Formats: sequence, C-alpha cells, structure tokens
Amino acid sequence: MEEGIEGRKIGEKLNLKIAPEKGYGVRNDEFVQQVPKTAFGDQEIQPGMQFEAGTEEQRYIVTVTAIEDDMITVDGNHPLAGVELNFDVEIISVREATGDELAHGHVHGPDGHHDH
Repeated sequence: MEEGIEGRKIGEKLNLKIAPEKGYGVRNDEFVQQVPKTAFGDQEIQPGMQFEAGTEEQRYIVTVTAIEDDMITVDGNHPLAGVELNFDVEIISVREATGDELAHGHVHGPDGHHDH
C-alpha cells in the first residue's frame, strides 16, 4: 500500500490493487497437508478451526479445510494468499516518517509503536 500512496496529495482518492506477491503471498500447495485425526487427540475437529503448528523456532497457523475418514486436511497458507487486494483510499493527511518508523520499517500509530 505504501508504494501506491507514495507521492500522493491530501484529498486524492484512488483505488489500489495489490497483487498477491505484494500482499499475503501466492498460494503454496506444499502448505496443504493431511494429518491423522489422532494428532488432535480427543478434540472434536471441524472445518474452519485454526491451530498453531511448527517447531519451536518457527510457528505458523494452519486451518482445517476438510475431514475425511481418519484424516484431516490442514492448510498453512494465509487465508488471503493468492487473493488480489483492493482498497478505496482517500489521502486525509501526509507527514514524514519518524526515526522509529524508519528504523522499524513500518508506520506507528499516533501514540507510538506500543508492543510489537
């Protein structure tokens, strides 16, 4: 989004289209796996449920997409992976980035960065 609004003036209105590569990424079929139901213990599993998975070094969220017999299909893609994002934007104010924002690589709210 920053690329799309760079150099714009107060009062400008525009529609931004953000390709998956610049948004939540493209879908990766390797992130879809079948897991035995036994991996979830006694918990009743339903499509749409989300779980944290991975290793101690790298954690990620998987979404249950299907349940068939004794296997559960989980998808580690972000729900918006592969989706073109569309935003209607109006520029209402413009300011220079703060030193903290430049150092952290993202915008902070009016009260600073809080916890992130």
